[in-house]
Amino acid sequence: MANKTLVLGATGLLGSIVYNKIKSLGPVFGTYFNTPTPGEKELIHLDARDFTQLSKLIEELSPARVINCVGLASVEQCEINPKASLELNAEVPMHLAQITNRDKIQLIHISTDHYESDSKQPRTESEVVYPINQYGLSKFEGEKLVIESNPKALILRTNFFGRSRSRRNSLLDFALQSLNSRKQIVGFTDVIFTPVSATEIANFLLNPCSLSITGILNFGSKEVVSKFDFLTKVTQSLGRSNVIIERGLIANSALSVARPNYLALSSTLLEKSVGYKLPLLEQMIRDAINYQI
Repeated sequence: MANKTLVLGATGLLGSIVYNKIKSLGPVFGTYFNTPTPGEKELIHLDARDFTQLSKLIEELSPARVINCVGLASVEQCEINPKASLELNAEVPMHLAQITNRDKIQLIHISTDHYESDSKQPRTESEVVYPINQYGLSKFEGEKLVIESNPKALILRTNFFGRSRSRRNSLLDFALQSLNSRKQIVGFTDVIFTPVSATEIANFLLNPCSLSITGILNFGSKEVVSKFDFLTKVTQSLGRSNVIIERGLIANSALSVARPNYLALSSTLLEKSVGYKLPLLEQMIRDAINYQI
C-alpha cells in the first residue's frame, strides 16, 4: 500500500483525531500503549521506548510518513519522574528521527509552546526560548535531538485543545465538565497563549502543504488570549454567556510546578510563507466541541 501513514500515540487526545481524519487520505496505522480501541486492526500495541520494536514496526510497515503524538504531557509527572520525561519526550523522538532519516520517511513531531522568552510578544520560530520546568526541558531537548538526527523533519510547536476520549484530560474537558456540573470556573488572566484545536492540526496534516515543510513551525492561533479569555469563549460558543468565570492568577494558584506565563506563538510563517490560513478561535472551539471520534 502506497502513502501509508503511521501515527504514534493514536489513542491520545491529538493522536486519535489525527488518526481518524487521516483515514480519508489513504491507509493509516496507529500505535497505542495503554488505551486500545476494540475492533481496530490497524492499531498496534507498542511501547515506543523499546527502540528495537519501534524500528522493526517502521521497517515492516514502510510508511511514507510518521506522525509522533507520543509524549509525557503531565507537567507534574515530568517533575516527579524526570527520567521518564526524557525517555518519552526526548529519546523516543531522537530514535524516530534517526530511523526516518535513514529510511527517507517524513517525520512530523509534535512539540509544545511551554517555554519562556525574554519578549512578551508572540514569538517567532527563531526566537530564543528556554524551559523553566522538567516538561519544558524534556520537550526542548527532544526538539534539538530531532533536528540533529533528521534535518528534514517537521516540528510543530503548538498548544492544542480538544475533547479527550476519557473526557477528563484537557482544558476543554475541564470547562465542559465544570459547566455541566455547575462548578465554579477559574480562569488565569496571567497565562497568555495562542491555542488551536486538535482538529485543526489534523486538518493541516491533511493539507498537501504539510508535506514539504521542514524545521520548527509554530502552529498557534492568530488570537492571543489568556486562559480566562479562552474559557469565556467556550461558554459563549455553548450559548452560556450568563456563566460567571472567576478571574484568577497562576501566581496565586496551588500548582506545585512552575509554569511559563507567556506562551504565545507568532503564526506569520504558517500563514504567509506556508500559506495555511487558520480559522478564528471561536470556530475552532465550536469544531472541537462538536467533533465526535
